[in-house]
Amino acid sequence: MNKLINNDNFPYFFDYKPGLFLWWFFYRLVGRVKLDENFKNSLRAMQKEGTIVYAIKHKGLLDFLLYHFTLKMRSLPYPRIAFGMDLSLILPALTLIKVTLSRISAFLRSGRDQNPFDSHFYENALRRKTPSLVSLLDPAGFLKSFIYSETDNLFFLIEQQKKTATPIFIVPQLILFKRSPETQGFRLKDIFFGFKDNPSTLRKVILFFRHPKSTFIDFAEPINLKSYLEDQPEGVSTDQISLELKDELIRRIDSQKRIILGPIMKSRQQLKEIVLKDSEITALIDKIAGNDRKKIRAKRKMAGKYFDEIAADYNSSYVSLFRVILKWLWKKIFNGIDTVPSELAVIREWARKGPLIYVPSHKSHVDYLVLNDVLYDFNMHIPRIAAGQNLSFWPMGYIFRKCGAFFIRRSFQGAKLYSEVFSRYIKALLQDGHPIQFYIEGGRSRNGKLVQPKTGFLSILMDAYEQGYCKDLIFVPTSVLYDRVVEEGSYLKELSGAQKESENFRQVIKARRFLKSSYGRIYIRFDKPFSIKEWMQEQPSGDSHRDQLAAGIAHSINSVTLITPLAIVSTAILTSHRKGFYMPELRKTIELFIYLAKRVNAPVFEGLIDIDNSINEAIALLTEWGVIELVNDPQGGENPFYFIQDDKKLELEYYKNTIIHFFIDYSFVAISLLSQSDEDTSPGVALSVFNFLSDTFTNEFLFASALKPAERFNSVTASYIEKGFIRDIPETCRFRVTRAGFDRLPSIAALAKTFIESYWIAANVIMKGKDTKISGENLLKETISTGKKYYNSGVIDHIGSVSRVNFQNAIAYINKNILPAERAKIDDMVTDDITLSGFIKKLHSFGKVSA
Repeated sequence: MNKLINNDNFPYFFDYKPGLFLWWFFYRLVGRVKLDENFKNSLRAMQKEGTIVYAIKHKGLLDFLLYHFTLKMRSLPYPRIAFGMDLSLILPALTLIKVTLSRISAFLRSGRDQNPFDSHFYENALRRKTPSLVSLLDPAGFLKSFIYSETDNLFFLIEQQKKTATPIFIVPQLILFKRSPETQGFRLKDIFFGFKDNPSTLRKVILFFRHPKSTFIDFAEPINLKSYLEDQPEGVSTDQISLELKDELIRRIDSQKRIILGPIMKSRQQLKEIVLKDSEITALIDKIAGNDRKKIRAKRKMAGKYFDEIAADYNSSYVSLFRVILKWLWKKIFNGIDTVPSELAVIREWARKGPLIYVPSHKSHVDYLVLNDVLYDFNMHIPRIAAGQNLSFWPMGYIFRKCGAFFIRRSFQGAKLYSEVFSRYIKALLQDGHPIQFYIEGGRSRNGKLVQPKTGFLSILMDAYEQGYCKDLIFVPTSVLYDRVVEEGSYLKELSGAQKESENFRQVIKARRFLKSSYGRIYIRFDKPFSIKEWMQEQPSGDSHRDQLAAGIAHSINSVTLITPLAIVSTAILTSHRKGFYMPELRKTIELFIYLAKRVNAPVFEGLIDIDNSINEAIALLTEWGVIELVNDPQGGENPFYFIQDDKKLELEYYKNTIIHFFIDYSFVAISLLSQSDEDTSPGVALSVFNFLSDTFTNEFLFASALKPAERFNSVTASYIEKGFIRDIPETCRFRVTRAGFDRLPSIAALAKTFIESYWIAANVIMKGKDTKISGENLLKETISTGKKYYNSGVIDHIGSVSRVNFQNAIAYINKNILPAERAKIDDMVTDDITLSGFIKKLHSFGKVSA
């Protein structure tokens, strides 16, 4: 095939292997160029089905060589034909002589250079499905077609597609030599080196040799020319179609560039002026100042300070330098970052539709760093991050700000001007197309569970969308999970009643001790992104549905939270083997929870396919961390026995809680079945217990909003029937718990026991403190103190029940739901259900049925 094309003797074909030395040189050089690995299969599929024509924005010989050799070395369809690009400078000497002689001969015969269109050179190449490359913005080519009426490249491709049933795939392509964002304005060096959008060959060479590992080839969404033409209205001329096709291809290339580099950057000063000169902010300042000039100046100065307090100051050089440190840090303390490339590829596709809004779970301060690092590695522009004001201390605040963080106060209460400046800043970011990352929980989870979602920041985003600052918002629910969180020690202290220690530089210095520890793996999973425009269209009109949106995002985060070996081992230990275990016993319990996880389609770490190896790895980590200890078999056998350190159970509680949402309905149903006086249970009675538990722990868990409680209950009982834990007795319309059920259901019921005990403790303290009117922080301290006494004296079983977070939620629930009902009761309508004492009795009875 190559020989047939070469015989045409045109300088638009290149498919020659360099000499040994040059091939080695190209291999070493081009081997460092990266490309979108997830697009490989698509390229191969398109080549098999039709003909590939790569489309680049600006013509460039160096670009052609990089595309040609990079794709060729990876055994992908590589361009061999260059439409309108004279390749004479890179042709082998003998071939160049032949081409030159052929061109001279053609000129002598006809008085003009040989035409690749008239001689069917391009047509034959397309017929042979030879991959080619076309430049979309070619000044010389435009003059030829506009002034001398020569054939336009896209016009030609359209006409050729009309003649054949074989599709021509036009693949928009771009190459980036550096990851720094493009900025507005003109700089003197642009005269000599060309603009960033169309750099000169000299600039490309300098960038390529300065940043060889940063050079990246990317592909935008291809166009099937056959389908594209079929969608055109009748009567549209080929000239018009080719113009529209060129605009669409350029738009796709520019859009793809924005995914990697982000939007064209405004300076911080430009953003500041846009925000502070906003009509709503100036009107608010005038209103607050009461048109007093002196007060107006003071308020304007204050608004400027607010902007400086809030705004990021992104600098790609800081990002590059900080990433070097992070790469070293990850290797030092973690055993790798586990991601799914196909999930990231989906996000890249969605990034073309609007600003990406990443909404990750918040387990650690490491979240800020690791997620951005993963996105950067996947050639995506990193988002502007909403960071707590507590992280703005020097020097970390300065570094974070340079890496794209902006800072937010914990509360906007009483700060109307601050709130307005902050909201307008977010709107400015979205207006420019910046991706944003925020935490819907508001703060880090101290006990492993996803914190109930907050709507404050979400409302600002929704206001920006509804006011037209962006055409759409693409939400990306994200789960970030750790085998072990770096802040574990401080979390456990806070849960036990200690006050949170403020972040400062001293803590950064003390963090050196973390470098001596191993924290296992980090797991990042992304749910499918969704468009807020499409989501809003599905909602009833007249309601913003922000609470539903927040809950939906939180459910999405939970749905992709990975069941890791360490989490499943922690769950099994705490539900069935709190004192210690033999490995076969532990394995049996783990198999039960994996079965339940698969029933609810929970994502299970792929390593758990080899369950024994995964358990051994988790046990090894827990042993290394001193959570469990290998001791001699107390029964005198040869099986190793693992003893759980009592003061370490809180650590296991944290990791159990990361996946408890998958099993909580199973736990509530198990309690409802086991809490009856005999082995046969009325479904109606069991459902009432299930509803009571669901209502009581509404502050703790995000239940499936798409399902009614009865549907959730029936789904669980169906699983228990399938597993043989209960039998459905049609004659009596009752459930009967089997021997297997009495053996295994207590372990499942035990999942909720820490929360039942926490609420029981809180209710008892409130009951005793009615006369003393203890409340607020004093009530919380008293509850923590009482909980510790109960645990030490054996009144409660789980040290995890003594949890500041659980107690806060319990007190809030009792104050909102139990005490008002008790105060409002009418004497002749008193029922035990609505009294605090009745609440205590129920919790006590339900706590007894679990392991």
